[in-house]
Amino acid sequence: MKKYLKYLLILPPALLCMVAVIFSHKQKQPATDTIKAYTEFDRSAWLLTQGWNAELLYSRAVTIPYEFNTNTYQTYANLQIQQRLPLERYAGTRGVLYTYELENSPLYAELLTADGILIGAQCYLPEESITLDIHGKEFKIN
Repeated sequence: MKKYLKYLLILPPALLCMVAVIFSHKQKQPATDTIKAYTEFDRSAWLLTQGWNAELLYSRAVTIPYEFNTNTYQTYANLQIQQRLPLERYAGTRGVLYTYELENSPLYAELLTADGILIGAQCYLPEESITLDIHGKEFKIN
């Protein structure tokens, strides 16, 4: 009987610890699962999952900076962290920036890819210099 009592006293704290560990890992998830962006179909399909029908306007090769030390780059990097996109892992590499016109909206979208992976995304109004997330909402650092 004493043996069972010992287990009854140890079991509840052990279960609480397990639950705490599980939930703490869920809160500190790294960047999102890899989003494939090899083809125009992949990129358009991803934009559609975000609520946008889009038409590709153009693309251009870019170099992702090694450091995001200007206000503009740091804001962009913070936006990608919030959106759980792995921009920082690709610092210093070459990428491709795709610009899209969004249907039924004055907004444009930019998707940044490297090695066929989506690493950055944002919306913007061509005549304004505010940072918008991929859903068109203004991004502000808390």
